[in-house]
Amino acid sequence: MFYIFNVLYFIGSTQVLFVHGFECHCGKPSDEIVSTRIVGGRRAEPHSFPWTVAILKNERIHCGGAIITNKHVLSAGHCFKWDDIQSMKVLIGLDTFEDLRNVEERIISKAVIHEKFSSTAVRDENDIAVATLNQPVIFSNTILPICLPKPGEEFAARIGTIVGWGRIGEEKSASQVLLKASLRILSDEKCMESQLAQHLRPMMMCAFSKGKDGCQGDSGGPFLVFQTDGRYVQAGVVSWGIGCANPIYPGVYTKVSYFVDWIQKQTVDGETCE
Repeated sequence: MFYIFNVLYFIGSTQVLFVHGFECHCGKPSDEIVSTRIVGGRRAEPHSFPWTVAILKNERIHCGGAIITNKHVLSAGHCFKWDDIQSMKVLIGLDTFEDLRNVEERIISKAVIHEKFSSTAVRDENDIAVATLNQPVIFSNTILPICLPKPGEEFAARIGTIVGWGRIGEEKSASQVLLKASLRILSDEKCMESQLAQHLRPMMMCAFSKGKDGCQGDSGGPFLVFQTDGRYVQAGVVSWGIGCANPIYPGVYTKVSYFVDWIQKQTVDGETCE
């Protein structure tokens, strides 16, 4: 017989969980997941992005999200603003909708939308939310939290990765498997040179690569950057755009680094990894 002990300490206001017997690191897929080879997206190696969750509404894909503690999901404010959370459920540890074995299912007990969220016919501003799960999850090879960036951290000119089960093109259906696509993050200056300039705000960032984008259904999903320490951080939240993979209009993402303090205030009762 053996025992698994949990050890807690605090970083800022969030508890950090060490699970003896399981190497628990945010933003770093398990070494047992061997990496191989959205719109323009490729099939992601199963569980290579183990923080990614699917938020379903009435049994259909509604939004994406990312696990940030054992009981909190980071997503977009517009995913919850006009919809009843009682009609939603969260699938955690999911790879393909064709195999739901070992997938954890939770309902949302509370969704906190940023108090300065606003919306127009074109764009959403301060488009970020933290959803609380009705029961915590246990971290494993297939369920891990994503790392948050440092407050104010910038990612201009970096290559980011979007993941999700959203539509694989305009007028097309959602993907059955998790897809990924690589996009170049534009500087704020380049972003302001686009056709979206009049709608942009400081808490937003743009990214684009020809033929690739996040579509409806990927809303709220994580936009990731791979760091030199071998971990992913969540640079953005898929927020809004005009069309899908339209070269005139880059996709727009909420800057997570703009909201780190706010996120930590919403997750004080959660546990995360080192």
